[in-house]
Amino acid sequence: MRFFTTFIISLIAFLVLTFFKINSIIVFIAVGICILFIVMYPFLKISLFETNIDKIEKFLLKHKNNPNFYIIYALANELDQDIDRLTDKLVSKTRQKSRQAIYKIIRALYFKDLMEAKKEIDNVTAPEYKHYYQALILLEENNISEANHWIEKLSTNWMKNALLAELERKQGNLDEATAYATKAKQQTKGLQHYILHKTYEREFKGNI
Repeated sequence: MRFFTTFIISLIAFLVLTFFKINSIIVFIAVGICILFIVMYPFLKISLFETNIDKIEKFLLKHKNNPNFYIIYALANELDQDIDRLTDKLVSKTRQKSRQAIYKIIRALYFKDLMEAKKEIDNVTAPEYKHYYQALILLEENNISEANHWIEKLSTNWMKNALLAELERKQGNLDEATAYATKAKQQTKGLQHYILHKTYEREFKGNI
């Protein structure tokens, strides 16, 4: 349906430009960008800016056949078989070694396979993600001091607060953990907001 909509909008735009005898390449490019924005806006709004959990969840279920979206739903709702299957599909769809590594690390951490996660961490090239997942691995190993070293390297606020929430939770400081988790959730929107909401709903019994 999305591609059909794009085709119709493009056709109408082309006919309008032809009718008014507009041949400027700049105008055609500008119209093309506008069409792309109109078509992609619903996806961008939900993925990056929405905070209504029900709307995000409906969007994810509507696009169940898209592994890029449905993996978020599967992770947030602990669908083990789907996570395994979708990770394999996403890994096979990209040739970027760093992205493949991130998919594998996410799955490994979910299933508590720390050896697999540690094996892939050096393949992550983006420093922020590498520091984030390195800290998560160390927290799973209860290596609090070393994990804190990596947390301090982060500049993305939600990542830092999410890790600090996990660090405090590991140490039994539930009030501090709740405070950090609340900050992390407030600093996110879109799909990241959804997955934090669902995770914290379980871990903090709906207190966030």
